[in-house]
Amino acid sequence: MLQMDDILSAVQGDVREHLIFEPSTVDLAECFVSPSKSDEDDADIVDIEGQANWARVQQIASVYPADTDVIAIDSTSFQLGQLPEGLVGAVRASVIIRPAGEVNRHLQLYGPYLFPLTNQNKDACYGRLYEVVHKKQSPDRAPDLTRILNRVRALIERAIQLKVMSAHKDSLILLDGSLIASTVGDPRSTIQRLVDEAALNQNSIVALSKSTRLTLQNSKRSITSLLDNSTGPCFVGGIKEHIIQQIEKYVGDIYVARLTSLGHIFRIDIPLNTAVSHSDIFAQIAGLAGEHGYPEELRLAHMTCVLSCIEILELQAAAMQLFGLTLEENLRQELFYL
Repeated sequence: MLQMDDILSAVQGDVREHLIFEPSTVDLAECFVSPSKSDEDDADIVDIEGQANWARVQQIASVYPADTDVIAIDSTSFQLGQLPEGLVGAVRASVIIRPAGEVNRHLQLYGPYLFPLTNQNKDACYGRLYEVVHKKQSPDRAPDLTRILNRVRALIERAIQLKVMSAHKDSLILLDGSLIASTVGDPRSTIQRLVDEAALNQNSIVALSKSTRLTLQNSKRSITSLLDNSTGPCFVGGIKEHIIQQIEKYVGDIYVARLTSLGHIFRIDIPLNTAVSHSDIFAQIAGLAGEHGYPEELRLAHMTCVLSCIEILELQAAAMQLFGLTLEENLRQELFYL
């Protein structure tokens, strides 16, 4: 397991006891809540020059990477409830490890971590966490309460990614998202440190996005449309070189890929300095792809970090005890007899 004491101590914040706590509603008819991740910096809204000869489709011959360690990382967050001028949040992250030569996968679960964030403590909490992860002071104050929980989750996930890059060697490491730098929450120095640490340990990073805002200039359609007329496992590369705006934000090469014949189309970012060739990496992740063309290890990382409705009820009760909160009935229900 990774050492997380530095992260936990950074994000801890103090609140007054007996604050009123209004728990978020959960639907017990559903097993799990639907997690949401947002890229609030809109970092990948750019145009790409219209499809031309550069958009050449290459086929993928899938190969199961039996002799390579495969690691997948994902995280989720949930707002457990509201406080006066604040909230109580929970973050959990999963690391799935399938060692070389083995069939079984191992789960490392981090959290759920509980923390109160208010207008009074959020700047200090966010500043400490930012400095631990990025090794420098935040250039801005903490985001407002509508965005801070997602930003804290992203920082914790980035910290785990960095620790994994240092702790493992000769591995195929799957990340949820993209390799975008120079945003408010992710300075270029940190993404470059992630890529450099991976290269130092001969790790191959693959960042997989289920959606993207990268847009073709002429058609105004998503770059995933580059594979609309293709069949079978395949990919299109060379996309980064045709980005018009802020190309320096994109650390790796950018691809659009379908990993199985009937699978979904994904955006995939891979750093330039990988231990093996990009075509070999595509063969490996295609070999890991499940029914819908999504790598199985990354699917398991997502499934194991998502909070169930029963867990949320337990976490709400734990938060009240940990932080000395007082439960209050929903004001709307009291006023309107709902």
